[in-house]
Amino acid sequence: MAFAKPIALDPGVGGICIGPDALRPADIVVSTTRAGASGVIRIGTGAVVSHAALYVGQGDVIEAIGRGVVRRGLDAALADDALAVAYRCPKVDATIANRIIGFAVAQLGKAYSVKGAVLSSDKILCRLVGPIPATFFCSQLVFESYRRAGMPLTGTPSQCVTPGDAVAIAEKSLTYVGHLLGEPSWLPVVSP
Repeated sequence: MAFAKPIALDPGVGGICIGPDALRPADIVVSTTRAGASGVIRIGTGAVVSHAALYVGQGDVIEAIGRGVVRRGLDAALADDALAVAYRCPKVDATIANRIIGFAVAQLGKAYSVKGAVLSSDKILCRLVGPIPATFFCSQLVFESYRRAGMPLTGTPSQCVTPGDAVAIAEKSLTYVGHLLGEPSWLPVVSP
């Protein structure tokens, strides 16, 4: 056995390096940084990613971050990231994409839900507590936007979807678009 440092979330056929021009409105971007808070999220959820955002076109994403639901440039959103991967729902046409983005836009300025983010990894408790009105955490915003547009990506309530769950859902039912960023894993993995 040898130690290897693969690119995280490689779809198994060798990842594709893409630029922002490969993205379409309503694509989902999952990412992570090396920051402490990101590490806590990854440990708490057992995932390789700690964030999810919705690409809305014109080089922008809408995401729920510490200061709330914001729209900002993709470059700014990925500035501190070590890994960023894009996925696409093949069933989304322009009309559905507009509905997905329309819901996300209507949430701009709403508060970030720290409590919701923490509860999301407990699949029983997050259902019992339910969504916290007028607040969102990152993956909840993305998955609720799809649900409200009539294109639910999972039967799991959006308040129970972590960024890691987003990857698991993407690997089963979405199309891998490519890696916007992808440094070799900072934790070596054993390969045959």
